[in-house]
Amino acid sequence: MVPQRLELIDRAEVDRLCSDAVAENQTLDFKRELPRKDAKSDLLKDVCAFANADGGDLVYGIADAAGIAKAVSPITGETPDHAMRRLGQVLDAIEPRVRGMQMQPVDMGEGGYCLILRVPASFDAPHRYYSEGGSRSDVFCRFVVRNGTRTMDLTYEQLRTAFDRTATLTDRAARFIEERMDVIRARKTWRALESGPVCVVHVVPIASQSGRSKVDVVATYNNFGQLVFESWHGGSRELNLDGLFVHPGGPQHESDVAYVQVFRGGALEAARVAKALSREVKHIPSTVVTTFYRAAIIKLLAFARSVGISGPAIVRATLLETTGYAFAIGGEHWERNTAFADRPDLPLPDEWVDSIEDVTNADSIVRPMMDVLWQAFGVERCMEYDLKGVWNPRR
Repeated sequence: MVPQRLELIDRAEVDRLCSDAVAENQTLDFKRELPRKDAKSDLLKDVCAFANADGGDLVYGIADAAGIAKAVSPITGETPDHAMRRLGQVLDAIEPRVRGMQMQPVDMGEGGYCLILRVPASFDAPHRYYSEGGSRSDVFCRFVVRNGTRTMDLTYEQLRTAFDRTATLTDRAARFIEERMDVIRARKTWRALESGPVCVVHVVPIASQSGRSKVDVVATYNNFGQLVFESWHGGSRELNLDGLFVHPGGPQHESDVAYVQVFRGGALEAARVAKALSREVKHIPSTVVTTFYRAAIIKLLAFARSVGISGPAIVRATLLETTGYAFAIGGEHWERNTAFADRPDLPLPDEWVDSIEDVTNADSIVRPMMDVLWQAFGVERCMEYDLKGVWNPRR
């Protein structure tokens, strides 16, 4: 791929591909012209091959020689909007549809442009297409994969592996979460939280378990503000073996109440103490806890998108160590209307996100989880959402 976030690729970056004589590779392919309207199969083949492998960029508007970028050949005669609509309609023929594809035109001046089609490594693979002239009853259906700079048909064993891959990685993600929960219970995180109830959120992209995603923790270290919660009133961060650990700033005791752990592979974890700050009151403040879960899920999903992580993910929320603590449902810290859970740990049902980059309404994920949390304490629904499902926390 072009080593840059898609929206940041500009004319200078495209020119550099040619001046540096960049070669095509496993995740990069150059095309002098856009696919013709009567040559749909080539586009379908190229996209399927990338999606069934490690993903990649198709760069239209660059002439190559033996796979080496030589000169920019700006596209003219078709507007970027029209070209993207046309290609998008063609790509709808891939089965199953490839989620998370992006197209970005790059203005090259004098009315010309290049077009970059970024294809993610897919976890709905294997994808297939029908060769031009074929139909569902013909034998033109093909499963292809990118291998270096070549496109090859998948073998029988590769097909079996592709069909099993997502299920295997999903199991691996679930095991990762369970292992992390053991670490949190044992208070062996980079900075151990105080004893008592703990709220935990995990956002684990499936890509994080495949080795296909990687977070630049140094860049995040230098721009960690997006991981700081408003309630912290500031924050600090430390690099560790797992990746990057972000926590509230201030005195040591203030940094022991919450944190965010960014793992190098892209898995994300947020936690905070769930008990009332008054040490004499053994309450779990319902509004505070619910607000944290919502803010954490929104923040972690947004961070994943910002560092280019795409594809499906598991979102899990857990409330640990509730024994002896009442859930205060009458307000943030009020003692009236309290309830107790029937077990010490409350792992809420996982929410499966089909595509991180397509999440536009995080409340569709958060609200069902919070309803279950409140029901675990005998309350019909989460009272921080109104009857229409709109976030409206009580004060």
